Amino acid sequence: MRLALLAGGLMVLGGMAFGDEKRVIQSPPALQEAGQIPLWSLDLKSDYTFGSRIMKAGDFGSQAEYHFDLDALRNLSLFGKYYLQIGVDHERFAFSHSNDIFPYAMSSVSAEIAISYWTGDVFFPLLKLEPGIYFTRDYVTRNSLDIPMRVAMGIKINDNIYLVLGLAADPLAQTPALPIGGVNWKINDKLNFRAVFPKPRLSYIPNEALELFVAGEIQGGVFRNGPTNDRRTNNPLLEYSEYRAGFGASYTPKENISLEATAGWSLQRDLDYFRAGPDYKSKGAPYIKL
Repeated sequence: MRLALLAGGLMVLGGMAFGDEKRVIQSPPALQEAGQIPLWSLDLKSDYTFGSRIMKAGDFGSQAEYHFDLDALRNLSLFGKYYLQIGVDHERFAFSHSNDIFPYAMSSVSAEIAISYWTGDVFFPLLKLEPGIYFTRDYVTRNSLDIPMRVAMGIKINDNIYLVLGLAADPLAQTPALPIGGVNWKINDKLNFRAVFPKPRLSYIPNEALELFVAGEIQGGVFRNGPTNDRRTNNPLLEYSEYRAGFGASYTPKENISLEATAGWSLQRDLDYFRAGPDYKSKGAPYIKL
């Protein structure tokens, strides 16, 4: 797999490791009392990409996409600031048009097992396993089982610069293992640049509760396609990638609760049966995300 594996792995590692720059990049606050550390971590992402035509398949018409990702993790103390996080994740991409080549949905249901470090404000996953089923068209088969894995560590260069290094591995991917890397730079008290692929972000932070940003993002994954009447798309692996850029705002009304909204342009969506042959790319379209 090319970039979509990192879209799954680094979204978690880069986003969680440096997701709140104004707090993580500074010297972390004193460790909270055990009762103050959240027992659960809940995260819901939902976005909509408006319709656009697929190149080399113009007769298919304009296709829109709705995506959501919900995960819930129970946080269990191991020792010191290290925690075991156990939970579930459900992700789904749903499309407005489908046929034998273009599925109407791509979904995953997986367990999440992570060893994480509590910074005093967020959990930074050092090791993360996501065993589960990754499928399309609501057809689950034995060969849709997969166990993506991510390993990462954060390295403090100085008070203003942090480095993240690691590895993302996925047995079903076109490239089974890819390196993870990026830098988070606190330019000053108001500006922060997170050069962590695949979610780079330049942030302006006027106060503790508000963050304004411009950002890029790649999302997607690898799924086992369901049965079709086309021999090229009958039960192969399917890699999906979406490349986009936008601007948005994040608001934290109280500790441990955060809301974020983004609007921008989806530059391209890529549907690649990387072992069977068909590879289709879409034209650009606007998107919104909450």
